Amino acid sequence: MALHPDDALRLDRFQQHLIAGAFSRTRIGDHLDHVERFLVRLRARDIAPERVTEVDVARYLRAERRRFRVRHGDGPRSASWAQREAMGIHRFLAHVQGRWPPPRPWVTDEAAWGPVLTDYAQHLREDGVLGTASVALQCADAGRLLDTLPSADPRRTLVELTVLVLDRYLRERSAGMARATARGQVVRLRRFLAFLHSAGLVPRDLAGSVLAPTRYRSEGIPRALAPEHVDALLAAARRERSSTGRRDYAMLMLLATYGMRAKEVRHLRLDDLDWRNERLRIRHAKTGHVTWVPLLADVGDAMLAYLRHARPTCADREVFIRATPPRGPIATSSALNAMLRRRLAALGLVPLGKHGPHALRHARAASLQRAGVPLKTIGDLLGHRSFSSTAEYLKLAEPELRAIALPLPGVSA
Repeated sequence: MALHPDDALRLDRFQQHLIAGAFSRTRIGDHLDHVERFLVRLRARDIAPERVTEVDVARYLRAERRRFRVRHGDGPRSASWAQREAMGIHRFLAHVQGRWPPPRPWVTDEAAWGPVLTDYAQHLREDGVLGTASVALQCADAGRLLDTLPSADPRRTLVELTVLVLDRYLRERSAGMARATARGQVVRLRRFLAFLHSAGLVPRDLAGSVLAPTRYRSEGIPRALAPEHVDALLAAARRERSSTGRRDYAMLMLLATYGMRAKEVRHLRLDDLDWRNERLRIRHAKTGHVTWVPLLADVGDAMLAYLRHARPTCADREVFIRATPPRGPIATSSALNAMLRRRLAALGLVPLGKHGPHALRHARAASLQRAGVPLKTIGDLLGHRSFSSTAEYLKLAEPELRAIALPLPGVSA
């Protein structure tokens, strides 16, 4: 079947997108072949690429596997066959739809519970305490609870909501979770229940009836990389002269020096570097706040070496760019997590607790506390809105605090 003119135009635009992303000719050819077949099938089913869902893609790939079996008498022997087929389609849909896979709804039965969650999200935004990501997390947790409730008559279901139902949900939801994680679930559930009561959707406030799991002494103390481990990590990365090495070293310097979150490093833009005034703008991912900090010499040198000698040429304004095609910003924080885990393993380091970029954030907070920096200053650097968030990091310096007889926040004597 010939390609429809509209689809031919889409395919041509996708080809230009791949060329701009510095993909190899072989990869571009493979992607175009796979996407062309996909477009033909979509046209036959009268589905526009802009409206494609994950279900549509899964159905198409199953059909392709069946057609392969008919043509060759057997299914593909290599698992990479399906991966290659799907990779081009996923990249095409990300190009067409702007985001792929599409964001999942907070709740399965949107007709029944969607209005409740919409009002809850608006309430959280107007409250102004939580950032965008935290609002989404709160609503997703609320949606998980609502998914377990009967939805035929939502208003009646909420009126009849009981503590026993909530206890059963929490037991099932928190099974296997660390206590700190389960405690977060409880805090978010309490906030949602308080909203339901204030909105008149439940007759009494059930928030106070939801019990958090018992938390034992020192259990919540976050683990940080030891100072000597941080030094070894930075020294090893500094010795590398490859493009990837220079990029990783610059990112590690930001993580270790300013305690930035992985998302904040990924989203750092070229205009966030104020070279004239020797300062750096940090856009805090959780709160949306902006902080200007001094651009320290070692950090500036690492950034300059990457920008001059290693950063690929591209139109994107983000500082850090993927080392392999498609050229563009680093898409997920898991890439930084994998990089740090790999580098720690290469040094034979297996730290307790967090292994990802947050381990460097904890380490920086601990080092500042040990140096006597005021807690308010540490909180401002880390982008915390509340004292309690920063107080968790104080526990990292437990030995030093005990030596000078200072109490640990949140830990009873």
